[in-house]
Amino acid sequence: MISPSSKQIQAAIGRLPQQASAAIKQVLINARGQNLTTLVEACDAELKLRGTLVLTADAAAQAAEIGTRVAGKPLQEVIATAFAELPPQPDEAVILRWLAAHPGTSFEELKKIYGKGDLSLVIGHLVYRRFGYFRPLLMGRTQSDLLLERDSTAKSVRYTLRPEAVAALGEIGLLAAAP
Repeated sequence: MISPSSKQIQAAIGRLPQQASAAIKQVLINARGQNLTTLVEACDAELKLRGTLVLTADAAAQAAEIGTRVAGKPLQEVIATAFAELPPQPDEAVILRWLAAHPGTSFEELKKIYGKGDLSLVIGHLVYRRFGYFRPLLMGRTQSDLLLERDSTAKSVRYTLRPEAVAALGEIGLLAAAP
C-alpha cells in the first residue's frame, strides 16, 4: 500500500468540515489503520467540535459555508447574524428574554418560567441549532458559553446572558418583549 503524501493528507484535512459525521468517522478509522497521526488528530478535533451534533454532508457543507462567512467577526456580530437568520424557536425566545431581563437567574427559577423538563437541552440548542455560525468560535469551549455566563459558586447554577448576547439580541429586536 502506498502512503498518502503530505499534500493528500492536508487536502483530506481541509475537506473534513464539509463532510458528514459518519464519513469523518470512517476517515478516522482508515487514518488510524495507516498510522496517519495528523489526519487522526484532525478527525478527532472535528468530531470533538461537533460534539453530539451528527451532520449530513449537506448540513456540514452549509455549516462550513456559514462559518467561513462569519469567521473573524466579533462575537456580538456573530450572535446577531445567527439569531437574525435563524430566529429563536418560541421556547428559546422565552429563555433568552427571561435571562436578559433577569441576570443571575438560577436554573430552578428558569425551569419554573420555562415550565418543562428539557431546559438543559433547550439551553444547549441555542448554539447547537446555529452550529455553523458559532463554529469558528467554538474551539475548546462549551457551546452555550458563547451566549451565557455561569456562576456555579451558589447552591444552584446561575445564568446571565453575556453582554455581547444582550447587545446583539437587542439590536435585532428579540428582547423587545422581555418579561
